[in-house]
Amino acid sequence: MNLQNKYHYPIISDTMLEAFPEIRERYTKEIRWISETFQGNSTRGQSLYFDHCFCDFLERLLAAESTDNRQLERVFDFLENMASSDDADVRDLLQVTVLEYLRSWHILQRNSEMLMQPETKKIFNKVKQYLGEPPQGALPYFAPLRSKLKG
Repeated sequence: MNLQNKYHYPIISDTMLEAFPEIRERYTKEIRWISETFQGNSTRGQSLYFDHCFCDFLERLLAAESTDNRQLERVFDFLENMASSDDADVRDLLQVTVLEYLRSWHILQRNSEMLMQPETKKIFNKVKQYLGEPPQGALPYFAPLRSKLKG
């Protein structure tokens, strides 16, 4: 089966969980929050799941003191499959939710850009055209090296 066929917007959260079961606990909390917040109104919530679950997972990998290269390779393979999807909504989700987030923090951009594969890089280059360069001195709240990087 062609992996790109699995990357369709209505099931992209399931595809994410299949690829990264370690996100499931956080995902379950987000499902509960969405259910309580929207009180039965229907929402697929893909942007929320990717923002609150996948991006959180990715930022921790990219900002970690010791790099898990195998994990990062899996993540960037997943992003490349999203970028190569025939579904424009999947590519938009990648661009707006994941790649714009990576562009927002210098440390994330620096650590991720060299790992991006060709199709992901093309979409990221579009993001760079409309989002300014992130400030180099700003450290995100999650940076484990905050004290080391400042000093």
